[in-house]
Amino acid sequence: MGVITLALIANGTLAANSDPPLWVIVSAATAIALGTYIGGWRIIRTTGSRIIKMDAAQGFSAQGAGAAVILASTHFGFPLSTTHVINGGVMGAGAGKRVSAVRWGVAGNIVVAWLLTLPAAAAIGAAVYGLTSVFGSGALGPVLVTLMALGLVASIFVRRAQQGTPVPAN
Repeated sequence: MGVITLALIANGTLAANSDPPLWVIVSAATAIALGTYIGGWRIIRTTGSRIIKMDAAQGFSAQGAGAAVILASTHFGFPLSTTHVINGGVMGAGAGKRVSAVRWGVAGNIVVAWLLTLPAAAAIGAAVYGLTSVFGSGALGPVLVTLMALGLVASIFVRRAQQGTPVPAN
């Protein structure tokens, strides 16, 4: 919501002291819900069981450290990713028990994903801007891109429903 609202303010569409429009709130909430539905379970599984074999004390430590970092960051106004903070807390809790308890290969893959996120988001943003600007500065481009994105998401849902529930690996 913050990025979209900032873009609206920078464009002069929204006054700097006003709240985000309802469509911005609904769009952001929908995007978060779809992201959690499509891939969130993998993140939760990786954090909860693939980085370390976690016991209750390590879980408590990781969550406490994550909460402290998030609260401090919020107090000082720094943006952060809660997933990154919790993964870091889990790695730290595992390393606190013994360094070899952490599966550093999995941790390395997570760090690589973190490093690729920013340039990938920039490339997708540039591509979407390029596609929308083909249709001029009006609302037609964003509406068409939104409809194409909704069609893509719907096709992913249909494909996933046809595949059925995945069988968990033991």
